[in-house]
Amino acid sequence: MIEHQDDLNIEINLRIICESNDKYEFHLTDFVDKHNRQLSSKYVSEKFASLMEREGLIRISGDFCSVEKFGIKVFNSGGWLKYLSNQEKQETEIELSTKEKENLVLENLKLQNEAAEYQKSIRGLESQNRNLTRDNLRLENWDIRFRWYIAIGSFIVGFVLEFIMGK
Repeated sequence: MIEHQDDLNIEINLRIICESNDKYEFHLTDFVDKHNRQLSSKYVSEKFASLMEREGLIRISGDFCSVEKFGIKVFNSGGWLKYLSNQEKQETEIELSTKEKENLVLENLKLQNEAAEYQKSIRGLESQNRNLTRDNLRLENWDIRFRWYIAIGSFIVGFVLEFIMGK
């Protein structure tokens, strides 16, 4: 809640500084709270000014401050609260895109794993195919030899029969 209070005070005081006649010499005691009352003490004003300086909105020089280019840019783009809202949206978008990227990386890894398993199974099937081809060639060679043996045996039997029958 205090953070939101500071954001509201930053919004109000940034508007006051940027709308003042002299943006480059604003007295630290001129800061106000959300009810447009001056801040309670010089210490509170200095602490608040240092908060705005940490955010890059102003630069403190002694008891005075001047608005920075970033402060003017924030004011012109709609104020501190709108700037914070835009930052939050950007962070959410970045977070979503990061999550989407992580999901895509995980999906890519899964697909690569599936591709590796598929390649492994293809190698196994190719090995089986080579073995079957080799076995098929052996059977064909055996079949050719067997037919030659039958042909030669038939020729010899025929020749022997012819010789026996011819006498």
